[in-house]
Amino acid sequence: MPIETEDTTTSPEDAPKGADGEISEDVVVWTKETIYEMMRSRSRDQNFHFVGRDIVITERNVGDMTAIGTKLWTTADVFSQYLESGVFPLKDKKVIELGSGTGLVGIVTSLLGADVTLTDLPDIIYNLEPNVAINTRGVKHPPTVCPLAWGVDLQAFPKAAHYDYVIGSDLVYDAEVFEGLIQTIKYLSDSKTTILLGFHLRVPDRDLKFLNMFTKEFNVVKEHELPNQGKAVRLYEARTK
Repeated sequence: MPIETEDTTTSPEDAPKGADGEISEDVVVWTKETIYEMMRSRSRDQNFHFVGRDIVITERNVGDMTAIGTKLWTTADVFSQYLESGVFPLKDKKVIELGSGTGLVGIVTSLLGADVTLTDLPDIIYNLEPNVAINTRGVKHPPTVCPLAWGVDLQAFPKAAHYDYVIGSDLVYDAEVFEGLIQTIKYLSDSKTTILLGFHLRVPDRDLKFLNMFTKEFNVVKEHELPNQGKAVRLYEARTK
């Protein structure tokens, strides 16, 4: 049952004041603005179990609808389950993940024995790095975390000579970055690279636009159904044309 606690918060009007009329320093004063900010910037941990290990993923700014990269999305979990099932050989493979976000998929890929580079925007890395460090201790190939903006100054990115896999989940959220995303996948891939994109169809017009752009540049080898997700969630396996 809930534990009752004494409410020590108050409004500015009701807060105790000293002789000088100022609010006492030891009183917590809630305003609408401070409550909204607290809700916007709050963090939480999500717990998973993959590859025989407990994984703790920290999400940040969970109340901020614009903070996409610091929150965990459903496709990452089911994509990770699918990878764990062994459908793709990952041991000792060179893998780069785009839009790693909180890091779950890249972490599971690392635990499965791959040599993984996780990437995202510079303002996402601050949350991604500790998630990766905490959850990949003792792996054969310590993963790397690097900032990468899709389609921006790609020649300066320290890519490997060859990646066996380019992976990503829930990357399709903003039509303005579609061209940069496709450019980045092309830049990181060669004829022997397998591209795996976990895809959740949420906004049909927007999402189908991306698929049309994607299939013009890559050959879709197979559409994999992810466990218990229905037709809205797919994993696209593709290669360069």
